[in-house]
Amino acid sequence: MLTMMRNMLRSKAAGGLFVILIIAMAAWGVTDIFAGGAGSGLISSGDRVVTDRQFDTSVERVLINAEDAQGRSLTKEQALDQGIIDQVFSRKQTETLLTAYADRLGVSATKDAIDNEIRTSSFFQDDTGLYDANLYLSILDANSIRPADYRDNVEIELTIERLRELPITGLKAPSLLARLQAAYEGERRSASYFTLRQSELAAIPEPTEDALQALYTERQSALRIPERRALSLVRMGPEDFVSTADVSDQDIAATYEAYKASRYTGPDSRRYTTFRFSDEASARAALGRIAGGAAASTIETAVSTAEQTGPRETLANERLSEQVFGVNAQIGSIHGPQPDAGGFLVIRLEEIIPGESIPLESVREEIRTELARAQAANQFYEMLPQFDDLLGTGADLESVAKSLGVPLLSFAPVDVSGRSESGQIYTALTESPKLLNSAFNQPAGNQTERFILDETTWLARVDVIEAERVPEFEEVRDELVFFWTQQEQQQQLQRVAGEIEIALNEGSTTLAEQATLYQDGVEAFPRPITRAQATQAQLPSTLINALFAANREGEVFSAPGLPGQQIILQVTQIDQPAAETLDLLAEGSVATLQGALAEDLYAAYFVAIRDEVELEINQPAFTAYKQSLRLEP
Repeated sequence: MLTMMRNMLRSKAAGGLFVILIIAMAAWGVTDIFAGGAGSGLISSGDRVVTDRQFDTSVERVLINAEDAQGRSLTKEQALDQGIIDQVFSRKQTETLLTAYADRLGVSATKDAIDNEIRTSSFFQDDTGLYDANLYLSILDANSIRPADYRDNVEIELTIERLRELPITGLKAPSLLARLQAAYEGERRSASYFTLRQSELAAIPEPTEDALQALYTERQSALRIPERRALSLVRMGPEDFVSTADVSDQDIAATYEAYKASRYTGPDSRRYTTFRFSDEASARAALGRIAGGAAASTIETAVSTAEQTGPRETLANERLSEQVFGVNAQIGSIHGPQPDAGGFLVIRLEEIIPGESIPLESVREEIRTELARAQAANQFYEMLPQFDDLLGTGADLESVAKSLGVPLLSFAPVDVSGRSESGQIYTALTESPKLLNSAFNQPAGNQTERFILDETTWLARVDVIEAERVPEFEEVRDELVFFWTQQEQQQQLQRVAGEIEIALNEGSTTLAEQATLYQDGVEAFPRPITRAQATQAQLPSTLINALFAANREGEVFSAPGLPGQQIILQVTQIDQPAAETLDLLAEGSVATLQGALAEDLYAAYFVAIRDEVELEINQPAFTAYKQSLRLEP
């Protein structure tokens, strides 16, 4: 089961909690830029020190929400193999550097600021929106987080946020720059074009023997046939035992009843009374009477009251919806007051109406399949010791497959990527990342070790080895003819397109004349486009870039289109925004420019901080920490 904190981390509100490790990197856009040095702890700067325990706590927080491809929690050793430990170490360096600099400036978060951040966090508020110290401590305790560590993390988050704001205080994009940006974005261009097709050009003659021999020599490395090996394989997984699983009707019925409420029943509805107040004080003053069961009509201070019945979607207020329709909500419970539509809303839950159950017969086969797979998985693990016993006695693959009741698979020679001469890739050989590498390190007749991953195990034998070689000329003559012809056709197409481009730029012909000459019609944009609308043209990006890089109307460019095609494009219209339009566009460009300037300023500011603040890294201690992860049970 996932912990409450993991569920909380996946909620929409989780952005402000336990993401401290990545704030610095997200804010400054930097990666691992530190090296060398030694100091107390793993990382230190000024009065800031990251100890082994603190770093390990940071790693554990990152792993709270980290999973492998099968949805299982990552271990620290897996995180080490995937580079996550090094990433956290790099981020902690950046975090330490920035907070040490903030200490020097005197802008670090104060105790009052930390207290306020915790007290106003929605995670630690009760149903009425008030801070609950017991809830705060219970959530931290449930996730093995020390209050001091959590406060330290909040302090780091707030401090870095303050530091981020320093260089952009009072920043304003110059109006001239905004107008230039607006002119760039608002410029509209149009073009006409036609498609030059290889099929309309002169036929390419047959290559000479000398040309083919030269190409054969030139392409020796590309023509080389890699080493291939014919393999036999025993592959065993739970699916091999599904057909033998024995699932009784009693098992199906028992599973249905056990999971009926959570899996085979539709969402419930709830009947609740809403009380809307003009201000929070009035709402809180009425909570006692509402909780006591007072009729809605007797709450005179309420602006309006209403009784509603329906599913979760009927309650628009997200926070109240989570409470009223939560699994722990009780009949008679009071929720709110919460801000809502300019007022404050309080809700009393009157009745929980269960959802409609799905009949057993509708899900019988689904349950049967699920139970059969579970039995098959158990049988798979029961068979693994037998698999190893067979290997221990020296049994060959044929005997192993027969004893286990699984097929022996044989494959035509494949290269180290699992690809046969025909280009086919055999999935059974590529499922295990280590299987093929091991098979290509064995002599003919030898077996690999047994590999297991994700409830599947493999064992391969090398049957035949075909050595790497360069094919004889005659073996690949047809292939060489094809390559030579393709090459000549491409060169011819580019040459003719280049000649057309020169002629059009010189003005000695027109686009329409050239299109007619090569049996095509001229196409044009239905209307001028801006750079942001470039995808509407459905042309190669090189042509679109050329269109907007052109200095004048009439310029011509060409670029490859589909295979065997070259597109010839001529700029027909360049329109700059009118002065009044430019002013309006400039207003909209300010925000974009402001963000871009802020990012550049962040980067420059960070470089200055990095140069000014000394950061000490205890690399031997970090290496020892990583080694300890492989020793953990």
